[in-house]
Amino acid sequence: MAILKAGINGPFSGKVGSVVGYELNGQTVIRSLPAIVKKPPSELMLINRKRLKVVSQFLKFIKKPIAFGYKNMAPKGSRVGTFQSAQSYLLHNSIDYDADNNPYVNPEKVMVFRGDMPPPQLIHVTIKDNKLYIEWNKEACKGEHPSAVLVLAYVIEDFFALNDGGALSTAGKLVWEDNLFSRGDQIHIYVGFYDIVHDRLSDSVYGGCV
Repeated sequence: MAILKAGINGPFSGKVGSVVGYELNGQTVIRSLPAIVKKPPSELMLINRKRLKVVSQFLKFIKKPIAFGYKNMAPKGSRVGTFQSAQSYLLHNSIDYDADNNPYVNPEKVMVFRGDMPPPQLIHVTIKDNKLYIEWNKEACKGEHPSAVLVLAYVIEDFFALNDGGALSTAGKLVWEDNLFSRGDQIHIYVGFYDIVHDRLSDSVYGGCV
């Protein structure tokens, strides 16, 4: 059943026969339901399904950071959402294969923020006690508008923490104290810049597994 939102001539939301209507980024989108295919999937199709599954699994735990980090990749009015933009990037750039030819997401190749600003040039990322220490080349930030430093700490398929503004790009270093850094988990670190005034992001840089 579909719902008419503005009368008979307005957009609808829901299912009508083989057509589904929904809203995406402020636009009404209509698409047909997928056809039922009885032919057994090929090996390539099965691999592609696995690729999409591992990418979706990796991203679903960090939906909020991805929605922010890819917002300029899928601006308002676009028919492609932030999650779909991130899926596409990871599918084309972040997939590796194990010894049995099973795909997996390589965290080193992931970008959780995307933008046209120069990214941080990392020098050192480490954990000591319950503190995360990050250093980057502040000289490379001269001439740019001072930006907030974004740090995503991600325990894959478990939880994340986001530090958004603990330092400025011109500072050259950030110390983040949190109990999560004393748990002994394998934490993947991603660092980027965000110019709040001009609403610009840099690509994220992988800081390693700490």
